Amino acid sequence: MKERVHSLPSLSTWLNKGFGLRAHATQMADARTDPEISPSSIFLAVFYSFVFRLPSFQQLDSELSHSHLQSWIGAERAFGDDTLRYSLCGFDRDPLESMLVDVNRRLKRGKAFDEGRVQGRLVAALDGIEVLSSFSRRCDRCLERRVTLKDQAGRKIEQTQYYHRAVGCQMVHSAVKPFLAIEWLQPGEGEDTAALRLLNRLPEMYGSRFFDILLLDALYAQTPVLQLVRRMGWDAVISLKQNSRDLYQSAVRLFASRPPDLGFTERRDHKTYQVQLWDTAGLPFTIDNPEPVRVVRSEEVLDRNRYREGELTAHSTDHEWLWVTTLPKQAFPTRIIRQLGHCRWKNENNGWMDLTKHWAFKHGFLHACRHRPKQTTTSGERETVPNHGLAAVTLILLIAFALSSAFVLRHSKLARRDHLTAIAVAAQLRAWLSKTPPPIRAPD
Repeated sequence: MKERVHSLPSLSTWLNKGFGLRAHATQMADARTDPEISPSSIFLAVFYSFVFRLPSFQQLDSELSHSHLQSWIGAERAFGDDTLRYSLCGFDRDPLESMLVDVNRRLKRGKAFDEGRVQGRLVAALDGIEVLSSFSRRCDRCLERRVTLKDQAGRKIEQTQYYHRAVGCQMVHSAVKPFLAIEWLQPGEGEDTAALRLLNRLPEMYGSRFFDILLLDALYAQTPVLQLVRRMGWDAVISLKQNSRDLYQSAVRLFASRPPDLGFTERRDHKTYQVQLWDTAGLPFTIDNPEPVRVVRSEEVLDRNRYREGELTAHSTDHEWLWVTTLPKQAFPTRIIRQLGHCRWKNENNGWMDLTKHWAFKHGFLHACRHRPKQTTTSGERETVPNHGLAAVTLILLIAFALSSAFVLRHSKLARRDHLTAIAVAAQLRAWLSKTPPPIRAPD
C-alpha cells in the first residue's frame, strides 16, 4: 500500500539525488577548532528545523534532546542550543551562498521557472525589508536611528533604535519563487546602495541571463540603477512615484491632456477592476539623464463586497499606478506592463511576508550573540570572530525555503492528491520524527 503521509526518508532521498544536500553539507565550515559536532551536522540541524517550520533554536534544542533527528543529520550525539549558537556565529557564508546558487541553477535546469513566463521571459523582483529592531540589543553591524516615543507620563522622548535591513532578489513569475541572493545594509548606507551592490553581484553568481526582466520599487527609479540594468542586458519595470519628480510630473501632465489608450473590465478573486490605461514613450528619465523611457499609467476602480457591522455591502476604491519600463511596446503591450507592475507585489506577499509569517524570519537569530569562537590575529592575540550568525542562518533559511517550495509544488504527489498546504507537509515531516528509525547509520 502506498504511503499516505510524507516521510523524512522520501524527502532526504529527493534532496540528495536532485540537489546534492549531503554533498553540500560536507563543504560547510565554521571558526571552531576540532569541533566534536561537525559543521555539516550543524547545517543539517538548522536546515531541517526550517523545513519543519520550528520557530526558534530553543524548539530545535528540544527536538534534538528527545527525538531521532540527530541520526538523520549524522551527529555523533545530541547537542543543544549553545553548540548551535557557538558554531553559527562563526559560520563560513561562502559554502552557503554557493549552495543557494547551485539549488537555483538546478531548479532552472529542471524547468521549475518555465511555468508562468511572461512573453517567454523570466521575471525577478528586488525589494528591501527590515528584519528586526531593538532599543537595547545591538551588534557591530546594526543600523541606528532616533525614534520619538512617549514615556509613562505621556512626555515625548527620543531613543536610539538598532535595526537590520536587507535587500533580496527573488524569482516571482513561477509557482516556485526562490530568492537568488540577499544583501545586508551596512551602517551609514541606504537601501539603494545595498541594492546596487546586490545587482552587481548577481551576474557573477548566476550569469547575466539567469532572468530577463527585473521589477523594482520606486526607490530604485534612479540613473545608476537604470544604467546598471541596461549594462547587464536586463529589462526593467520600475514603479514611478513623486520621488522622481520631473518624470512623474511630465507623465501626469501628458496623460491628463488625453483620453486613455485602453479600457477594460477584469474580474479576479471575487473582485472587479475597472481599468483605464495610458502608454507613452520618449519621456526624458531625468534632467541630468535625458535618455527617453516609456511610461505606463493605470487608473483602477476596485469593486468588491465586504462585511460591515454584519451586513454585506458593496465597496469601491480608486487606485493610480505609474511604471517606467525599458520594454518595447511591440513585444510587451500596455496590458502586459500593468501585469508586470503588479507582479512586484509577489515579492512582498510570496517572499518577505511568507518568510515573516510562516518561517520566523524576523526572529532575530543570533543577533548580538556574544558566545562566539576566538581566532588568532596577525599580532598573535586571541579575539572573538565577527558575528556572522544572522547572515548565516538567513542563508540556510533561504535554501530551505527554495527546496521546501519545490518539493511541495513540483515533486510531492501526496500534496497534489490530498490538496495539502506547505505547512501541512511540514507538520507531517516533523511528526515522522516521533517514529523509531531503523537501526542504520545516517542516510547518504
